[in-house]
Amino acid sequence: MKDIVRNSGCGKCKTNIVRSTSCFLLFTLSLFTLATLMTSCNDWLDVKPDTEEREKDLFTSYQGYKDALAGCYTLMAKRSAYGEALTMNYTECLACLWAEPDQSTLPTEHYLYAHEYENDQVRQQLSATYQALFTVIAGANKIISHIESEDSSVVRSPQARQIIRAEAHAIRAFCQFDILRLFGQMPASPQRQVKLPYATLSNIKDLPHYYDYDAYVQLLLSDLDLAETLLRKVDPAVGQALENLNFQASSTIDEDDFLTFRQMRMNYWAVLALKARIYLYTGRTTQAHDTALRIITGGDTGAAPVGLSGTTDVNLNYFALPGECLFILSNPDMIDYSISLLGGDATAQIDEFTQLHITTDMLNLQLYAGQNTTSNNRYLRIWERSTANATGRQFPTIKKYYYDTRQSNALTTLRSSLQILPLLRLSEMYLIVLETTNDLGEANSLYKTYMASHNVRVTDDFTSLTDVRAEVLGEYRREFYGEGVMFFTYKRLGMSDILWCNHPMTEQQYILPLPDSEYDPDE
Repeated sequence: MKDIVRNSGCGKCKTNIVRSTSCFLLFTLSLFTLATLMTSCNDWLDVKPDTEEREKDLFTSYQGYKDALAGCYTLMAKRSAYGEALTMNYTECLACLWAEPDQSTLPTEHYLYAHEYENDQVRQQLSATYQALFTVIAGANKIISHIESEDSSVVRSPQARQIIRAEAHAIRAFCQFDILRLFGQMPASPQRQVKLPYATLSNIKDLPHYYDYDAYVQLLLSDLDLAETLLRKVDPAVGQALENLNFQASSTIDEDDFLTFRQMRMNYWAVLALKARIYLYTGRTTQAHDTALRIITGGDTGAAPVGLSGTTDVNLNYFALPGECLFILSNPDMIDYSISLLGGDATAQIDEFTQLHITTDMLNLQLYAGQNTTSNNRYLRIWERSTANATGRQFPTIKKYYYDTRQSNALTTLRSSLQILPLLRLSEMYLIVLETTNDLGEANSLYKTYMASHNVRVTDDFTSLTDVRAEVLGEYRREFYGEGVMFFTYKRLGMSDILWCNHPMTEQQYILPLPDSEYDPDE
């Protein structure tokens, strides 16, 4: 949405941009088709080269629908999306959570840290992330288009059909929400209004419509309302713990394993958690509170999906806390780059110029200032405090995505506990309730439970809700390091001064520029 595009009267220029956008969508759909074929069996290597024929073949069987859905999750876990950019790296640089990256060795990270978005490498990275998200969205739209048509009869089980449809809508909402959080206007008291594309059509000839903020949010919630309604009736995760589905074969749908490992999919509870996150971001605090509390307690389903698992998981060296995750992505390739990017190995020397890290002062004097560090399992175990450079100077590194590859781990353990990206966790639901509650007694009770999972015993109660919310802000920073949460928290709160940032934050820093090829067709 460049001003030169909006204000230009040259039809030729606008035509070129339309063509560019159409080519981008075609490329996106082609990438999605390729990704889904790569997740399938070798027979797919013999499909017709034409994209439309590939798509037609893909959705002629139940297996094809499952492959298409798996393709969406596979694409979400890529490095340009949640595999790195939107979790451990670039969003954390935007939040200034790492020590300032070196300009010569980590230029993209450096300029994102400085919130200088006109740098060519930054623009390329933002474009790559934007493209990655819309690649997933295009795939979800293809699934929705087919599953909601008469062709969906190839999925014989009504239960499977509803789950596939619901997950596709939820995936679309998940990615579209992050388009809003990255490129959209400030959620509170905006001075600048921003329209964004919400892609609901699968035909490459139909360009996505651009929506203002309120209409965009309504589309997000409509997608999730539908997903919630569908999954409430059929998701096996309703009424039992999610971990029960990780280690058993299911025979409820065509005698396959489609209903196992629900944590790795947009299950019923993940949909509710995403709704709670959106409610909080958009200022619907009562709805955020009630939805998050419903997840914590299990509501009227008979069983909570997960519990706070900090103590158990950390003792097992599961530093991403899989036991409390409501939605994770599994990426077996992550270990190949996460160590070189973030460190975490106590036996390896750190290069502070090429790896993302913090300083000892950042950890002790600011991040955990005033905290009980004698027993806090996050401080003691998830941060590797002994890593040092060639001169012996220590630089703490995070172990959230680290595991010792020399150890022998069962495939199930690797898949569900170690090779994971946590995207929605129960800890976030606790913090949402703590931030939005009007009941000081509720806040004190939940905070004690929350801190117990950190192996910290709380004896003193909060005396005001203001104190609760101040503590919650610090806890967001401590708890979700490397998960891509804090920049959006700062933006949601409209904070002008953020920790470790050496300049004021304004709308200009919080609203990232769209790729050059994008435009608003209504203007």
